[in-house]
Amino acid sequence: MASTEFIPSEEAEQAAFIEWLEIKGHKFSSIPNSTFTNSWNQKRKNRAMGLRAGLPDILVIANNKLMFVEMKRIKKSVISAEQKEWILRLNKAGVPAQVCKGVNEAIKFVEEHE
Repeated sequence: MASTEFIPSEEAEQAAFIEWLEIKGHKFSSIPNSTFTNSWNQKRKNRAMGLRAGLPDILVIANNKLMFVEMKRIKKSVISAEQKEWILRLNKAGVPAQVCKGVNEAIKFVEEHE
């Protein structure tokens, strides 16, 4: 029998995390670094303006500490090479950054680093 387990989308997981950040009063911003467009002109503009693939989804400042969260769904998610590179470089620079699979993992990460 096929599994009927419900797996929330990445968007739903991120929305739940944002709601938690709001409730906690943390400063944060989502980073639209993967805006899809078929327009080569817009792609050139984005590149010229510094848009780069892989930067984590959410910048968070909690208790005066900066961190980044790359949000993924709990299952069936893929981490790109660019995302891995950003996470590695941020951590080497002393900035906590992590791929979080689901809202609970993201909350735990922030609580451990604030």
